[in-house]
Amino acid sequence: MKMEHHAAIAVPVSLGILYFTHSWFYCLMSFALGVLIDFDHVFDYIREEKRFDMKDLFIKSYKGDFIRIYLVFHCLEYVPLAWIIGALIHNYTFSIVFTVSYLCHMIADQFANNIRPLGYFFFYRAYAGFDMKKIFYPPKNGINYH
Repeated sequence: MKMEHHAAIAVPVSLGILYFTHSWFYCLMSFALGVLIDFDHVFDYIREEKRFDMKDLFIKSYKGDFIRIYLVFHCLEYVPLAWIIGALIHNYTFSIVFTVSYLCHMIADQFANNIRPLGYFFFYRAYAGFDMKKIFYPPKNGINYH
């Protein structure tokens, strides 16, 4: 899913978080979770290409042209972890904001990308050997939309 689409979702969600929590911290946390978690594509690109080229990064990501893909920020295991952290620090607002904001990004990705149902679980990707072909369905018209 493209960054501008994530931003179109993250802005109203973040403003809603601000309205309910009256906290700029949670508002900014919500926006970061809604948009900036895609930064993990940069790690995968540099790991595979051994260089950085912003234009090529977007092309490679759009086409889903990776051999191995780790996506370290796209892990649904983070949601229960956020609730454990919230319980430990006695701050369930953190857990709620994290869950709502993170899932707004992840659910949009699940529906917009050509990924298998369990593809956003890190343990599933590890089981699949981080092999792009085992995590994503074959691309339609040569485009994987990730």
